[in-house]
Formats: sequence, structure tokens, C-alpha cells
Amino acid sequence: MNRNIDPRQQAVRDQVKQFAEKEIYPITRELDQMPEPRRFPTELYRKIGAAGFIGYAMPKELGGSGKSHLEYITLVEELCYHDPAVGLLCAVGELATHPIIHFASDQQKKKYVPDCARAARIPAFVLTEPNAGSDAANQQTEAVEGDGGFILNGEKIFIMHGDAADLAVVFCKVKDKPKLSAFIIDDLKQPGWQARTLRQKMGMRAATTGGIHLKNVFVPKENLLGEFGKGFRYAMTTLDSARVGVAAQGVGIAQRMLDEAVAYAKKREAFGAPIAKLQAIQWMIADMATRLAAARHLTYHAAKLQDAGESFGLEASMAKLYCSETARFCVDRAMQIHGGYGYIGEFSHIEKFYRDQRVLEIYEGTSEVQRLVIAGNVIGR
Repeated sequence: MNRNIDPRQQAVRDQVKQFAEKEIYPITRELDQMPEPRRFPTELYRKIGAAGFIGYAMPKELGGSGKSHLEYITLVEELCYHDPAVGLLCAVGELATHPIIHFASDQQKKKYVPDCARAARIPAFVLTEPNAGSDAANQQTEAVEGDGGFILNGEKIFIMHGDAADLAVVFCKVKDKPKLSAFIIDDLKQPGWQARTLRQKMGMRAATTGGIHLKNVFVPKENLLGEFGKGFRYAMTTLDSARVGVAAQGVGIAQRMLDEAVAYAKKREAFGAPIAKLQAIQWMIADMATRLAAARHLTYHAAKLQDAGESFGLEASMAKLYCSETARFCVDRAMQIHGGYGYIGEFSHIEKFYRDQRVLEIYEGTSEVQRLVIAGNVIGR
């Protein structure tokens, strides 16, 4: 089946395949089985940046490659086909830079985006709190305005790259102001910024996750991102874009699982013939292929709307919901077809993809949140 709806996509796939063969496959096991506490793979992240992948869809005038959103999500899809955790490393670099590109001042863009695009800096998108996950507006971290800037206090959790970041976009409330605001923090070596690596992560292990305590963290006044009170809108707009990326992650995982299942079914023999001859196996593969095709179309449609400058929030939620659940279905069917050879990591990557997939239904808005968003758009609020 042809996976492309645009001839530019094949060039992206070829580029990623070459990168994966050289830089990803030799260290996949090492990154996944790294002993605790895990270390952010800085060297690999720099290589991803040097290949142009972090800044793939960022504007050329800010150091990016200026590619379309369709090309970018193809990049994420293909990286996740080879290793979902590496695809996530790339996607988080783009996610954390997104609010700066779209809402920061020209001076802030020129100061921060080029370094993020080439992975000279490791940015983090700092939104989630212990009591503000799906209810993202329930922020308790607070900024107090003072001489020359703001003092921030609070706690953040489940922050991708949070343990290794040297640049952060932090969302919080501001004392005596009714709505959330956003700040760019570029001095993460100050004593009050206390970050740690979260342990015993189920999957996506190469892309480490951090918890952060902010204790009297100083932010200069000029590091306010955009306008006061617009932080929640900036965060939600960023997540709309990120959800198309998560959908692409799901497509990449599902495609890899389908390919692995088909290859195994053709060579594995039972009852005197390849198991691909068995109707039970054929039906599993047929269901995987059909759901994958639908997932891919949803994802590419959302990306094309984004490229056209049209509203795509509803389509992003649909794609994120369906693709993350399709990835779960496909990895489960691949595991069933492989049997013990899928369950044991010594023999295949199925069990790793099984673990990696699960978070797609949680981050950037759970499946339940996506259903609320979709229903709200369809029924009306």
C-alpha cells in the first residue's frame, strides 16, 4: 500500500531510514535498558538536531528547515516506526519551542529559536502539575511581580526533558491577575530550579521525564511570553499542534507492528504451513491494516488543514484519539500473532513497542479529554 499522499513524503522517509540505520538501531536496546537513574541522551539529541529534525517545521529565518506540517508529521511517524522514544525526543523539542515561535516577541524568537532548532539548547514545555493534569487551568504555581521581574514558586510533574532542559516555557498564575500567563526561563542553574529524573518509567525510556520544584525562581520582566493572561490559550494552541504529532506517533507504531506481524506470519509455520494461511491470523492482519489506513488519513487530513491555515483543533483531537488507540490495537495484535516471541524482548521489539505505545493515550490530553473536545465540537457547548 502506498503510504504517501504527497511526493515529498517519500524523501522524508528515506532520510529518516538512513538516520535510523546509522544512529538509532545500534543503541535502541542500550537506551531502553539504561539503569536507573536514567540519563537524558544528549549526544543522540544533538545528532537529531544536526540532521535538521528538531527544526524541521520551524521557520527558515529562525534557523529551521521551513518544511510543511505534513512533512513534519511524516518525519515523526517515520522516527516512531524505527523507535518511538526517539520520535518523542524530536517531537518534544518542537513542542517546547512552538509557543516561542508563535507568541513570543521578535527579539525572543531570535534569541531562543535558532538554538532550539539545532538542538544547541534543550527546551521543556512546563505545564502539568500534581493537581493540574487534564484540568490544566488549575495551576497552583504562582508568579509574584517584583523589582525587575517575577518570583515563581510551585511544583511541576511529568515534564518531558524536564530533568535535562536548559530552557523552559513555564505556565502559571500571576498573583492578583485572573488568568494564566507564560514565561521563558533561560537560567535553570539558579538554586531555586530543582529538577529530577522520574524513575521506573514504563516506556519511551530514552525520552526522560522530570519533576520540577520552583523555589523563588527569578524571571526577568522581559521574559514574559506574549501578553498577561494569555498563557492558557497559548498552551492549548500548542497542544492542538502537538496532538497531530501524537497521532503521527501512533501511525508509525501501528505501521511497524503491521509489518512485523506480516513478516512473522509468513515465516512462522504451524500445522504444516505458514500461519499466514490461517484465517484467524488473516483477520487480525486485515483489521490492523484497515484501522491503520483510517488512522493515517485522519492524521494527514489534520496536517493539511494546519498547512492551509484552517482550524484543525477538532481534527487534531480526532486523529490523536483514534491513532493512539489504533496503535494499541495493532501492538496487541502483533503480540498475539508473535506469541512468546513477542512477549520476550530477547526475540523481538514487540514488547518494547507495547510499553512505548501506552502513553499515547495519556499525554497531550487523555483519550477521555479528546472525547470531551470532540463531543463539545459536535454537540455544541
